[in-house]
Amino acid sequence: MTIGYPMIRFVLFALILTFFAYPAVSGSPVSAQKTCPLDGEKFEIVETVSCSTMGRTMSFKPVTSCDFVTRLPVCPTTGLPLYKEFSEEELERLRPFVETEDYRTIRNLPPWQRAYRIAEYLQHTGSKRGFQILLMAFWHEHKSFLNNSDLAGKFVEEAEGEMDRDDQGKPFIAAILTYAFAASGEPEQADAWYARATSLTDALGTQNGNVDFLRSYLKRLGECRDMMTSAECLPDAGFRP
Repeated sequence: MTIGYPMIRFVLFALILTFFAYPAVSGSPVSAQKTCPLDGEKFEIVETVSCSTMGRTMSFKPVTSCDFVTRLPVCPTTGLPLYKEFSEEELERLRPFVETEDYRTIRNLPPWQRAYRIAEYLQHTGSKRGFQILLMAFWHEHKSFLNNSDLAGKFVEEAEGEMDRDDQGKPFIAAILTYAFAASGEPEQADAWYARATSLTDALGTQNGNVDFLRSYLKRLGECRDMMTSAECLPDAGFRP
């Protein structure tokens, strides 16, 4: 099975809890064709037949052997991000929407942030999908995302909801939000989330094998909070325990 567009459907923190237990498998790019569901326009995307995670960055974004894949296909003419396979009912709502002034405004946003606004319109937010879209925006569009105060606030709301749904993912989500607040220059919020992430990590005890990894990440994150502009603390800087 190829990996690319369907990656948005993954169970995020199940992968986080196991990613460093496996050897790296190098992926090879595979071209595939997508069809825009609104107008039938065809365009090329890049997928792969194999992929593995080899580490994390300081924003906790996975470093993979297939970073070249098209994670979010975007229709060239309409600018619609295909973050899911839309139902016929959803497409009926989207067809008039993409002709509106509201959509023209949304289209100026980077793709993942645009996808979230469309998800809001279709009432897909306040869910695992909403959290995953904003997490991808944070990881792949971090500069503009952190400057968008409204979406940054939505990120916290979606993260809180995801923590309610996913007990095992709680410390990881709290650690990611610690980094997000530190990177956006909000030290008080960063400190509060750091304390929360540390407490949640301690509460894991020996329930899984990733506690040591997460503690190492939090230690590095604690060191970075007062020097976020240094090269080793930037969002895409590599992290190894």
